[in-house]
Amino acid sequence: MKPTLKPVDLVFTSDQYARLHAHLFQPDDDEQAAYAFVTPADGTDALRLLVHHIITLQPDDFIQQSGVYLEVQPGIAAQIAAHAIEGAYGLVEIHSHPFADAEVAFSETDTEYALPRFRWFAEQVARDGDPRPFHHIMLVFGVNSADSLVYDRASDAMIPARRVIVLEAPLRVLPVRAYTADTAPDAEYTTRTSRQVAAFGAEGQRRLAALKVGIVGLGGIGSLVANELALLGVRHFVLVDADRVDATNLNRFVGGTYADVEAQARKIDVIARAIVGIDPGARVELIAEALPSERATAALRDVDLLFGCTDTHGSRLLLNTISAQYLLPYIDIGVGIFSDTDGRITEAGGQYRVLLPGRFCMTCIDAIDPDQAMRDLLPPDIRAEHQRRGYIPNEEVPAPSVIFLNAVMASLAVGEMLNLIAPYREQVGILYYFMPTQELRRVEAGRRADCVVCGAGGVIARGDLDAPPGVARTGSAVPQA
Repeated sequence: MKPTLKPVDLVFTSDQYARLHAHLFQPDDDEQAAYAFVTPADGTDALRLLVHHIITLQPDDFIQQSGVYLEVQPGIAAQIAAHAIEGAYGLVEIHSHPFADAEVAFSETDTEYALPRFRWFAEQVARDGDPRPFHHIMLVFGVNSADSLVYDRASDAMIPARRVIVLEAPLRVLPVRAYTADTAPDAEYTTRTSRQVAAFGAEGQRRLAALKVGIVGLGGIGSLVANELALLGVRHFVLVDADRVDATNLNRFVGGTYADVEAQARKIDVIARAIVGIDPGARVELIAEALPSERATAALRDVDLLFGCTDTHGSRLLLNTISAQYLLPYIDIGVGIFSDTDGRITEAGGQYRVLLPGRFCMTCIDAIDPDQAMRDLLPPDIRAEHQRRGYIPNEEVPAPSVIFLNAVMASLAVGEMLNLIAPYREQVGILYYFMPTQELRRVEAGRRADCVVCGAGGVIARGDLDAPPGVARTGSAVPQA
């Protein structure tokens, strides 16, 4: 029977990987071992297994330990298994080959007993009665490499995982040695991107072509981001926006025409048309829904990178939570223009924020007004009632918006995305642009240990174990703080 699993990616935060790597490669050059407990993020194209926490094994936990061999005490293995089953976590068995560097592979000893062990483990989980699939993986690290096998119960086989991803800047992607995929670009793509390859290399362009990028909000900023990414060579998009094109959009919505206004075209359709016009080989998934949406979250949970191009605190709250819950790198972009009664600009600018789960989130830096976010996320009928009672304004006043300010922030943010994929300078986590003075200001930020989103008690790396942000398990949308 053929394997039934989608491609499998293992995702670590930068702190998790740094601590794990330090444990696996110690000065004595002995093999070391650890266990990672993972949650699933079952997406459209891939199964991402998110590392929730790690337990490292110490010398007393082994029957035998040397530079080429490990044997774990049976009691320790039983405790680890019980912890995984009780917490509904998947289990990753990890060890090191300290003698390997740029390429590592499982030894015959590693693989000889793998299938019987993993088969036995699956039978124990089945007896436990939990209907959720249990994911069991073995992972070996070289100093700068990885190999991984996943147990596929349907075919009773060990199959290669696809990638090990580390959420650091720049993003670290360790391809699994035995995984093969046909990713060769077509001739037209190679020709179109040749000038970029001269700038940041063939490997950088290959990584761009392999990216799956989600864009939430396809207005004045999102339309620019989508077009720039398509021009750079990104080939797989998930576009999320429920709006249709109207005449007031045409001063900043790149790709829209009066014909689209007359046809009441969906913004996502217009942007998809532009993307495919640039690259006929591009794949575009369209979600004509606004957050919170179970369908939108399902489409986004296996993207490699998420752009938030929205203008409300409510949508930012949801995107921030999605980023932490599913360990998705998230770039938030915003702009603002303030004018006096005579129409003169008094203040204008924008910012982008690059959020790599495990470092800091929007809540850590107080970038979201929780009260306004709750008002933004009120269901339409309750919102109308609050407006009738005067709790919130009855009329939404359109904010000033101009294409060149949007273009500045979109381009700066896309440049930082490229810097994550094909690095060319020091990474910038937060950048502010002040239009009147043409000033750029970088800001440093750190994670708050007590953060309700990405702190120890938050939703970070909870994946599919929790309901999608803002959506009850029944599918009904509910505001969440």
